[in-house]
Amino acid sequence: MKYLLTIPTAILLMIAPCWADAKSTLFREAFACSERGPSSICVYGAIPKGKQVTVLAKGWKSPAVPKGEFSNKEMNNGVKTITRLQVATPPPGGASMIAVLAAADTVTEVPFEEVQDRVLVGRIGEYIASTNALNLDPDIRLLKTRLLRASPTILLSETFLSPPNGVADLEKQLPTGCNDCENVPLLIGANLEDLFKEIRSTETNSVEHTCGGIKLAYTLSGRMHLLSHAFSCESDALLATLVHDLSGPKPRLVFKMMGGL
Repeated sequence: MKYLLTIPTAILLMIAPCWADAKSTLFREAFACSERGPSSICVYGAIPKGKQVTVLAKGWKSPAVPKGEFSNKEMNNGVKTITRLQVATPPPGGASMIAVLAAADTVTEVPFEEVQDRVLVGRIGEYIASTNALNLDPDIRLLKTRLLRASPTILLSETFLSPPNGVADLEKQLPTGCNDCENVPLLIGANLEDLFKEIRSTETNSVEHTCGGIKLAYTLSGRMHLLSHAFSCESDALLATLVHDLSGPKPRLVFKMMGGL
C-alpha cells in the first residue's frame, strides 16, 4: 500500500544519498544476486584482503568468499563498489541478510520468542499516541503491537500502524506481520528506545510514513546485535539498513546505510 507523497519524502529525493557509517568495518549490506553466478550474494563496498566473511539471514548462515568487484548501479547510496561473494549454501528466497566480517563460528542467530503482556502493550500504545518524536500523522491508527524477547534481559516490540483509510486492508496482513504497515520498533527497558530514531527527521512538525521493521537478532563474539530495515511507505526514496548493538543499557547504532532507487 502506497501513501501520498509528503514534503519530507520529496526533500529526500533531492538530497544526495549517503553511506552514513562507512567507518564500520564489520558489516556490509547484503542482497541476492544469483544472476552473477550460482550461490552468489552481493554486498555494497569492498572486502579487505584476508578478511573472513559470514552472511546471515533468519534460519540460515554461510561462510562466504569474495569473487570479484563491479560498479554499483543497484542503489544510490554513495557506495561505488559491489563485491560478489560465493556462499556455501544458497539463502532462503527473499531473505533479509547482513554480511559480517568475522568467522562463522563467532556469529550466531538468536531466535525471537513472542510473548504476551497486555499492560506493556498498553504502555507502548500510550507512548506512540502521545509523543511527537516519531513524526507520525496525528490521525494514525494503531493496529497491533507484538513483543519479541531476544534474551532474558532484551525485549523488543513492533507496533503496526495504518492511515485511517487503510485499516481494513492492512488488518488482513495481521497477526503475523504487516509488510505495508507503518512500523515503530522499540527496545523496551526503563525507557522506550526508538530503533528508527537515527533515520527520522528532526524538523518540527515533520510527518513521515516509515515501513519496515526488525529482521534478525544475532550475537557477534557474544554481543547481541539487531538487524532492521526501514523504507518509505510512499516510494523508493528512502531505503535504510540498520544494525544496533544491544549489549549495553541503550541501543548503539553500529552500522547505517541509507539510499534510494
